[in-house]
Order: sequence, then structure tokens, then C-alpha cells
Amino acid sequence: MRQALRIPAIMLWLTILWVFLWGEVSWANVLGGIAVATAVVLFARLEKASLRPTHFHPGWAVFYAISLLWQLLLSNIRLAVEILTPSDGTHTAIIAVPIRGGSEAVINLVANSITLTPGTMTVDVWAHERDELDIDGDGIIDEMTAGATLYVHCIYGQDVEAVRHQVLRLEELALRAFGSERDHELAHADVVEHATLLESAARAERLRRDNP
Repeated sequence: MRQALRIPAIMLWLTILWVFLWGEVSWANVLGGIAVATAVVLFARLEKASLRPTHFHPGWAVFYAISLLWQLLLSNIRLAVEILTPSDGTHTAIIAVPIRGGSEAVINLVANSITLTPGTMTVDVWAHERDELDIDGDGIIDEMTAGATLYVHCIYGQDVEAVRHQVLRLEELALRAFGSERDHELAHADVVEHATLLESAARAERLRRDNP
């Protein structure tokens, strides 16, 4: 992204996040978001992560925003059903999810997107120290090749791997919109590998139920 557009883009994104947090588009919320974004740009140290060269693909950025809005809608519907029904289907848990990240900006984007979605919240981010990404060839993301580990609190944590898969898919979309082609390919490989793992686990569970 060009240097002249980087600060306005940061302010625009922070303003959008502020409006999402309030849950209502109004002049007061938009002006409040602009004020908060201005304060962050003036007083935060942005030169390390936010002001270095980044990738930006406008079409996929729009798709990412639409996907996030869709997840917000589905999560709100699920929470509404949970509130209106007498049964308790929640199972709270804190789940560690290693992600590649690609850059600190993408890691922060994924972490904040998780927090914006009702029912989930990023409680901690552990960034791994690394000089370069070293892939061991098995296609499975682990602590050694991850850029960071997100610790996600969720109220529907019955299926740990399903939660991890949802976060990995969100990261893949974020890297497609704001990451390099190489980082996106690695994240996509993680999603495909993890989907295979989920399918194998589902088959094993069906066999266990059919052959008690």
C-alpha cells in the first residue's frame, strides 16, 4: 500500500471497528470513531507494524468485510436462539489457535475480527519470534511454524477443532485480502489439511456410533 494512503486506510479501518463495536451506524458513532482513530494515529507507535509496506487487494478486502458481517449475523441469531430457549447449549472454553499471520497487521486484524463476533473473544495474542517461516513439509501448522498463537474464549467450545478451523478460515480470508501470495498459499494449505483432519474425525465418530 502506498505511503500516502496508509494513514487514511488505518483511520478508516479503526473508524469501522468503532462503529461495529457500538452496533449502530450513526453520525455520533462515526464521528466518535474518527476521533478515536485520530488519537491512535497521533499517539500510538505505528512505525513498526502498521507503516511498513503491506499488501492490499480491494476486491478480497470487500469480500472479507462481507464474510465478517455474515458471521456477525449468524452469531447473533445463534445467541438469540440460545437466550429464547430453556436449554443451555453453551460450553465455554479458551482454545489456543496457532496461525501463520503473515504480518502483525494481519494478526491484529484476525484477533479483532474474532472479538467483534458475538460468542467469541480473543483474550491473548502470543507472537512468536522468527526470522523467516520454515515449513517442515507436512502441511500442518504447529507452534514452530506459526507466526502467532491466538487464545480464543468461546461459549460454544464443545468441538475444539471446529473452532480452530473457523479461525484458520478467517485468517485465510484476511491473508487473501491483506497478505502476500505466499502467505495466503500457506494459510490455504493449513485450511485444507485441517479440513481433512475434521473429516477423518467425523468418520471415526460415525463408525463409533454405528458399531458400539
